[in-house]
Amino acid sequence: MIPRCKYWSCVFAWTALIYSTLSVARPVCTFLKNTTPFALLMNSLLIILLMAVSFYLASNRKVRRPSTYLLLIMTVAAYAYGLSVIQVPEEKIHFIEYGVLSCLILRALKADYQSRLAYFMAFTLTAILGWIDEGIQFLLPNRYYQIDDVMLNMVSGLLGLLLAYIGERDRAVVGGNPSDKMAA
Repeated sequence: MIPRCKYWSCVFAWTALIYSTLSVARPVCTFLKNTTPFALLMNSLLIILLMAVSFYLASNRKVRRPSTYLLLIMTVAAYAYGLSVIQVPEEKIHFIEYGVLSCLILRALKADYQSRLAYFMAFTLTAILGWIDEGIQFLLPNRYYQIDDVMLNMVSGLLGLLLAYIGERDRAVVGGNPSDKMAA
């Protein structure tokens, strides 16, 4: 399978997973809140995920410059702040889901577009898919449409793209392709 098809298949599969779980997310979360220390479990898992991504980017020589470390710290702090102020578990999950979605879209777009345009298009497409997500929730009996959630999905997408940029930034400057240096 050519990379373009593989990358777009991942985007479609991830989007389908997000959309297909909308109707069951609230009942499942309610059940888990009533039977487990759900908030503690959710926060712990999200912190572990954030730490794992940070460790991955900071290790393996992906981050080399102090300015990139600073950008990584600021991005992780923004994610941590977002996760600390979001009260609804489903929204915390969306905060992560749309960051992943934006990275998948970026990878698919980079098969055809230059880096800056790919980032812009990835953000735009992530925002559109996040808005569609809220539109679907409007149609569901146990969910509702909120413009704040559209904004949350957009912020999550932006933070995901920042993490992708951090992972590429120093590689492009130190030992990457000459064309990548211009994109960084």
